[in-house]
Amino acid sequence: MNSKSLSRGKLTIGLPVYNGEKFLHKCLDSLLEQSFENFEIIISDNASTDKTQNICQEYSEKDKRIRYIRQEKNIGLLPNFNFVLDQSNNEFFMWMGVDDYILPDYVKKNMDVLASNSNVVGSVSKIKPYNFSDSPTNQIDSKFIDFTKKLRTRFKKLDAFSISGNYDQKVRNYLTGSTCQVIYGIFRTDKLQKSIIPSLFVGLDWAEMLNVLKFGDIHVINEVLMYEFEGGRSSGGILHISKTYNPNVFSIIFPWFPFTNTCLKILGVKLFLKNLDYFIKLNFEGFVSQIIDLTRLLFQKLNK
Repeated sequence: MNSKSLSRGKLTIGLPVYNGEKFLHKCLDSLLEQSFENFEIIISDNASTDKTQNICQEYSEKDKRIRYIRQEKNIGLLPNFNFVLDQSNNEFFMWMGVDDYILPDYVKKNMDVLASNSNVVGSVSKIKPYNFSDSPTNQIDSKFIDFTKKLRTRFKKLDAFSISGNYDQKVRNYLTGSTCQVIYGIFRTDKLQKSIIPSLFVGLDWAEMLNVLKFGDIHVINEVLMYEFEGGRSSGGILHISKTYNPNVFSIIFPWFPFTNTCLKILGVKLFLKNLDYFIKLNFEGFVSQIIDLTRLLFQKLNK
């Protein structure tokens, strides 16, 4: 955790990136066009092999608010995200996904919420997915993706909502009524640093928000001010995601088990049991989604 004295009223925008040349111009332009100007951008380039370095250096030369750091070797996804947070010396912090972009008033409106509500520890807007094309790659993928989305909506919401109340209420409302999209909100830096979980697994960002909620409320502005690239998170299916993020074979078969186990530690036995129905449903959905993904792969091989 960063132990430096924080500069009050200023925002750090942390931008971890690896081979982001396709998105960098749009992402950085959206940050530099913000109506709120008292911020710095810390870019951590995870030893990219494309034109990321050239683009970042070009932007950092134009705007002194940009601090570009290139890692000598790829340190991994999670360490790169945590690196930009650890580098922050300001009161407020937000992560920015390189394949996402925000509208000009995103920062100002969220900073206004935090400045006027001491009980709010994080603020975010509604987030809308975007893609370069609405056309699926093939009919098999289209049918399976549509079915999987419908299945997931029965267990996990696809939108963000404000979370307040006592901690028990916040936990239930967050698990059943919001998404991990709030991770891209603006947070009080010291509280976010205290909420970090050092190991990577499916749902890590979701679990970290359960820690954040111990320090206060999360506010969601009822307006779309951020756009998230849909292909960046789940286009490979739950099988691909769990193989990438989860640590062993068991957690690949049951992709939500590491998240569930971590929640048990965060919530404690009593509060965990109050939400046991939710975790049972979530793990059932994960297992079924794996079967769907395996079936999709089988159909793809048979149709080659």
